[in-house]
Amino acid sequence: MQKSKIEDLISNKNFPYLQPYFYNNQFALRCELGIGDGDQYITNAKKRATEIFDILFPNGADAIIFNYWIFDHSDCGRAEKIELEELELDITEVIQNRIENEVEQLRFLFEMQAEYRHYSVRDLETYGDFDDEYIGKQRRNRVVCYRDDKEFDYDSLIDREINGRGHNVGFVSFQNDCILSVYDDRGCDIVFATQEKMKEFYHLLEPYFLSYDVEEMKKRFYQ
Repeated sequence: MQKSKIEDLISNKNFPYLQPYFYNNQFALRCELGIGDGDQYITNAKKRATEIFDILFPNGADAIIFNYWIFDHSDCGRAEKIELEELELDITEVIQNRIENEVEQLRFLFEMQAEYRHYSVRDLETYGDFDDEYIGKQRRNRVVCYRDDKEFDYDSLIDREINGRGHNVGFVSFQNDCILSVYDDRGCDIVFATQEKMKEFYHLLEPYFLSYDVEEMKKRFYQ
């Protein structure tokens, strides 16, 4: 079976897919999630994210993608030193935070791989140099998990992204050639593989648009 354009992209090493997704991809839209004050802000963020998801994925996502970051912790002593000096943290707190982050990343990776058919695109472009002065040597793999006949726990995945406990998950539709990524409680980006698909969903998503980027989105629609 021939792959859709977006399925081909997420399996391609030449598709970096790094934040900010809206500015790094030509056929992308940006929506606002959190509106209002106090507890209502998070409630609205979850509600709007779910509504946007339902517009793009009426039958659920075909796949999810996320990054698995690999760091050489034998070369990151400088990072601890900088954190201690800048944030006045206790070294045990810094170490514990790093261990917890690694454990959580591995747990999510193993859970997804155990549950779903998956594919890894290895050694992708990173945000900084390979040998970053702050964090040491780093690598990035993109993990693609396919739904097949199993549903993802969309509610939990969206909730975790909104509340800052997520794994930078992108929801993928092969039919609609798009990726939805909730970057945090403030908003989400939708990246389309083609301008035609972006135009198809433009007016459906327009009520959710982030006002700051409306002019840029109009340019993309009419270009």
